[in-house]
Amino acid sequence: MLLFDGPRTLIGAGRAVTVAEEVEAVACDRRRSPRVLLVTGAGFPGRPWSSGLLAALRPFRPRVCVQSGMPTPASVARLARTLREHRAEVVVAVGGGSVMDAAKAAAALATGPDVTPALVAQACENDVRGQGLPVVALPSTPGTGAETTPFATIWDVARGRKLSLRGDPVRPATAILDADLLLGLPPEQLTGSMLDTLAQGVEAAWSTRADARAETLGAAAWAQLTELLDRPSHPPAAGDRQALLLAGHLSGRAIAIAGTTLCHALSYPLTLRYGLGHGHACGVTLARVIRFNAEVEAEDCADARGAGRVREAIAAVATAAGAGDAAALAGRVEAFLARADLPRAPDLSRDAAWIAGQALGYDRAGNNPRNLDVPTLIRLLTS
Repeated sequence: MLLFDGPRTLIGAGRAVTVAEEVEAVACDRRRSPRVLLVTGAGFPGRPWSSGLLAALRPFRPRVCVQSGMPTPASVARLARTLREHRAEVVVAVGGGSVMDAAKAAAALATGPDVTPALVAQACENDVRGQGLPVVALPSTPGTGAETTPFATIWDVARGRKLSLRGDPVRPATAILDADLLLGLPPEQLTGSMLDTLAQGVEAAWSTRADARAETLGAAAWAQLTELLDRPSHPPAAGDRQALLLAGHLSGRAIAIAGTTLCHALSYPLTLRYGLGHGHACGVTLARVIRFNAEVEAEDCADARGAGRVREAIAAVATAAGAGDAAALAGRVEAFLARADLPRAPDLSRDAAWIAGQALGYDRAGNNPRNLDVPTLIRLLTS
């Protein structure tokens, strides 16, 4: 499969047991056993595969750190300080997007000046340079693509803002896509992960920054999920688990090239205001944004290549998803949401003006192929 640039990637059920070999491969000094920090989520001990993974890492006697909740400047700073105290040489991140983002951010910053919450927030203003610690990433939820992206999401809750740490040192050195690591994933997390994948796939395809690689990867992500969109996906069979994990990885590679757009810009205030999970927050507006961008015309097109290019990109995703056109694509998303085991979405019309203003403050909105302003977004949110 054509994956284009990205980390070394191993795909297949049971591949997680090779993590020790991958740790040795990325270590700077291969003459001795490297010092390893294992970053996990709070639910790690309860997953059926956790003991096997710990056994694989036992030769390194890793220190284990738990990342609970969303990464914040304070939690990333704490983790970076722990990396220094342990004199870690390799970071192994096992979990969902929050775990991997926290581990990636801390590893990228740990080799620089003393890391404080203020420094973390400041680093998000410019691309990170230099050389961080190598990260071996094993996603245990599908959808985020964090195991392949050169950026990490950090939440400044006090200021009510989503931050992004970006740069080559943030991208993991190795990604291990083991479908068995999805065993034990709760239905709500699985559904949210699928929505995140769907949003990333189509957003990367229509982004003003998209190229042929991003369009191909975005459509391929949807193709992996075509059958799962129309039937219950929990508990997923072995083949479904692999498709879910690969779809998330493909969409992650796509947004590493083209970035995300309006769905993600809208999702950040929805998460901060209503506490929606990231994937759910993206999915709430996905069908509306598909219809909105599919109606782009020359006079309101933000892509220099023209409205035709945007419509062609959306049509390619629709074809990959087995939908006839953009309207059918949006309809499949709405049908999936209607069946999904997710909390009831809030009435967005209530806070439409505030959501619109917040969304336009994120650079993701600037990647959208159709021009945006507050009145336009209010109409979209209240439709």
